[in-house]
Amino acid sequence: METVKFKYLLDDHLPPAETAVYGLQWFLVTVPCIIILGAIAGGIADGDSAAGQLRYLQKLFFLTGLIMLVQVLRGHRLPLIVGPAAVLLSGIVATQATTGGAAYFSMALCGLVLAGLSWFKLLHRLSRLFTVRIVGIVLLLIAFTLLPTILNLITAGSDNPFTQLAFAMIMILLLLLGQRLLPDILKSTLVAWALLVGSLAYYTLVAGAWPQTAPTPAAAGGWQLAVAGFQFDSVVFISFLFCFLALTANDLGSIQSIAGLLGVTDAAKRSNDGLFVTGLGNALAGLLGVIGPVNYSLSSGIMLATGCASRFPLAVAAGALIIVAFIPAIISVFSYVPPVVIGSLLCFIMCSQVAAGMLVLGKDLETSGFETGMIVGLSLMLGTLAAFLPAQVTTAIPAVVRPLVTNGFVVGITAALLLEHVIYAQTGSKAKQRR
Repeated sequence: METVKFKYLLDDHLPPAETAVYGLQWFLVTVPCIIILGAIAGGIADGDSAAGQLRYLQKLFFLTGLIMLVQVLRGHRLPLIVGPAAVLLSGIVATQATTGGAAYFSMALCGLVLAGLSWFKLLHRLSRLFTVRIVGIVLLLIAFTLLPTILNLITAGSDNPFTQLAFAMIMILLLLLGQRLLPDILKSTLVAWALLVGSLAYYTLVAGAWPQTAPTPAAAGGWQLAVAGFQFDSVVFISFLFCFLALTANDLGSIQSIAGLLGVTDAAKRSNDGLFVTGLGNALAGLLGVIGPVNYSLSSGIMLATGCASRFPLAVAAGALIIVAFIPAIISVFSYVPPVVIGSLLCFIMCSQVAAGMLVLGKDLETSGFETGMIVGLSLMLGTLAAFLPAQVTTAIPAVVRPLVTNGFVVGITAALLLEHVIYAQTGSKAKQRR
């Protein structure tokens, strides 16, 4: 792959002023990802407790900053953003009827499994599962199975859900216009600006009143290093194993894409080291009781827009995240972001996820359109149906298998693996082409 010429290369040390400016940009790109996914997961974990949700975000800021710092300096050593994994949010949403301790304990165990496989260099044995079609389906399933969560956020907290729905549609259209028309340097911080402008517009045009300020809840000293009521649930654990299969594919793809863009010669070692740190990061996330981290693939666009491929500004951004984690007054400001704005931004982000999935599947659709369409179509339909199961149906499902059957991502990826590797299995040269 032909490498791109950058103003600053991977291991270049920048002047202090430029390091701070580039670091601030990485920081502004990372924060919305933490806020959007963290607000949803924190709401599930702590309900209406403002203090509990704040502590959740504090721990998530700290964890994200710590793992990003370790990745940049000792892990994959690449300019990659670290943030909460949307696929794990799917798992948390699907298992919210169980105790939080079971979900986060399963996350911790799966993180240790991933770290162990990386340490013993066994991950290449899983790569044969992730054909082009499976990777594309994974990207699509993450978006489609989060649709109930997006819908709940958009219509929550109002006596007139149609007004909020209209507001969300307009906001999403404006985001798409911004993505289409703004200069590349502004596109990288579009979501951060949308958090601010969208919140101001909602309180001005829809709510008609500004939210009442509340005293900042307890500071970082109230953190807990473990989730109360830790317990092992085999079905929840299996559910998260499926999520971690997708997380591994996502993480590996992000590392390898940036490694290819920068033309590094030791991509395999960086991938293995990066996945090891990701595994340990998810184990720590489970112990802290927050959603686990993954490397984001959107870093390439920011690098190309700024011309800076140095990894050291990300260390500055990571340090800023850690510092902010211990200043609850700053994080508490984000509690005023309306749910409809969070839902709209999550929908916009998931549109990018769908676009990525379609790009991955593009070539395969050209060569085997009907077969690929059947595999993708059935997997998405089953996964989405499971995600939208009404309450009266889910309660009728035996409790022992409920976390699996009601997890749209698990249902969809199971169908995809069965269709790809059993019903439509290819042998010989055709099988190699799909990997």
